[in-house]
Amino acid sequence: MFSRLRKFLSVLEPSTLKRVKSPFEGNVLPPSMIKNTIISSNVIGPSVAVKPTSDTLRAPCDGIIKTISDKHNALIIEVGKVQLIINAGLNPQKYHDNLFVIKVREGDTVTTGMPLLSYNLEILNQIDPCFTCVLTVRQVKSFRSFSFTSNKKVFFDTVLFRLNTN
Repeated sequence: MFSRLRKFLSVLEPSTLKRVKSPFEGNVLPPSMIKNTIISSNVIGPSVAVKPTSDTLRAPCDGIIKTISDKHNALIIEVGKVQLIINAGLNPQKYHDNLFVIKVREGDTVTTGMPLLSYNLEILNQIDPCFTCVLTVRQVKSFRSFSFTSNKKVFFDTVLFRLNTN
């Protein structure tokens, strides 16, 4: 019964309101544990950080790949007038080439759940004991408030928040 109600209500959501799912699986970290002050203080935009338990990052929603970092550990997905910045690790100077396997190219259209990149989690945790994955929301137009999920653990199908893409 509840699944039918949820499906019905999703039809009533404006087309600019997108559900953003977790691009990673793992344990959500409080902002105080993020070792990067730009991200922990939301300078670029609100962020959620996760200590990953899987070796893959997936598309959190439908969008277009705008940018991929040189080390292939970060990318930007454009969703309407909003940019989602996804980082696998926050210390790229520690990561050697070919540590991250990128599965998309700039300009690609991605769909929710599509694999974006993968890595060897065991090696990364040895190189960077604070290895953390982060999703940051940068809204190009006016900021609309939202809050991330309060879950302590997230999975690929966990809805992190709803986002107005205008």
